[in-house]
Amino acid sequence: MKRHLFSFVVIFPLLGCNSPKNPSEEVSQGNKTLPAVIIETKQVPDSVKPSDMYSNALDLPEFQGCTDFGGALISDDYGVHVLQSDEKKITYLLFDELSARNNSGMPLWKLLDTLQLQGTELNIGWTGNVMLNGRIDNELIVLLPDNIDWIDTEIFDTVKQAWRFDRIRKRIIEIPTKGIKCQNDMYGID
Repeated sequence: MKRHLFSFVVIFPLLGCNSPKNPSEEVSQGNKTLPAVIIETKQVPDSVKPSDMYSNALDLPEFQGCTDFGGALISDDYGVHVLQSDEKKITYLLFDELSARNNSGMPLWKLLDTLQLQGTELNIGWTGNVMLNGRIDNELIVLLPDNIDWIDTEIFDTVKQAWRFDRIRKRIIEIPTKGIKCQNDMYGID
């Protein structure tokens, strides 16, 4: 069965991305170590300059050639975005903060963090569908098993990995999967 990205309820054109700030930082994924994607950003805590804001992550040199799978708001000021590079076989989870709006009213995003996942045919449980201890937690996104049943399963009880888009630390943080389930918003669709 062809794997699909888990759809999400709220679609919003979030545009922007970031990466680890340390050029020597690497991301471990299973048995493979991926080099960090480096995006030069200037982190000025209370002052955001126009050069620090982006309206489209695909315009950044690091993500040219990627496919945009969309995004979702996790609050009024924070969002997530998913990009994939078929060439590199990597999926990017992006964490953005609303910084300003341009003259047309379009959002401009400050780059907070980026997570790289090996592979492009991943089953992702999107924010807004992930539950922690029975309650939806909009800051969570999960990686679901490869062999899930998208048609007859209403709630996915098994989660391979989970991450929190932490608005306080402004980082993507891996968390334990205990107590985490994911609603299947494709359930019941013929």
